[in-house]
Amino acid sequence: MSFAKLVERFKGGVQHETKVERDPLRLATAAVLLETAYADGEFSPAEDGDVVGYLKRAFQLDDEAAQDLITEAAELRNRTIDHFALTNFIRKNATLGQRIDIVKTMWRIVYSDRKLTDYENYLVRKLADLLGLEHHVMIDAKVAVLRDMGLSA
Repeated sequence: MSFAKLVERFKGGVQHETKVERDPLRLATAAVLLETAYADGEFSPAEDGDVVGYLKRAFQLDDEAAQDLITEAAELRNRTIDHFALTNFIRKNATLGQRIDIVKTMWRIVYSDRKLTDYENYLVRKLADLLGLEHHVMIDAKVAVLRDMGLSA
């Protein structure tokens, strides 16, 4: 199912209006980041800070709009998560630089607790591949984040 169809299906099932302008790129990005944050079974405050911070910077959102977007993405994620549809939409509508920043944010999220599970590693690698990033670009993003966080690469 395409992301556009997912969004239409989602819009039809939501009875309330959110304050977030319905921007499919924002929604897809937030859903992918939430999927990464929940990969280890919990969405910690540190992960929340990484997700909110990225959404605020990338889409020039204030705190309330970023939280509304996360709520909307969580509703979409609870209904269905289609990695291919989400990443394909992002791949077609975001620049290479934006996609690299998304993957860096994913690495920050999974390393926020200073542990990397096998599933977290697999998921970020899979999503980076689906976002159209070559393996070395994904690794460069990981190394940059580990250095920024003061962890060994």
